[in-house]
Amino acid sequence: MSEEMDKNWAALVATMVARIESEGVGSPVHEKTISDALNTIDGVQEVSIEHGAIHVMYDPLQTTEKRIEDSIRASGNSVTSAETESETPRPVTGSGLAATREPAARD
Repeated sequence: MSEEMDKNWAALVATMVARIESEGVGSPVHEKTISDALNTIDGVQEVSIEHGAIHVMYDPLQTTEKRIEDSIRASGNSVTSAETESETPRPVTGSGLAATREPAARD
């Protein structure tokens, strides 16, 4: 893609958020193992463990909740429940940054 096309390219990106409960949450060793395993998956954007659950933001075009759950299980931990929500889709420029500029006012 040419540089000019790259500057003008835009897409709509939707991010999914999985909330997963695991018996490993609460143990610093298990939490680190879970975080390390999840951060190796393409498409996982952020992992946080708080309020007794694992919260994973991910790109649904690159990975799935099942793959995330399988990764937790492969790390030696269980999955006791899971739910997924989507964040509001937002426009993204070719460089991957959210478009924040207001449209120019018309005279």
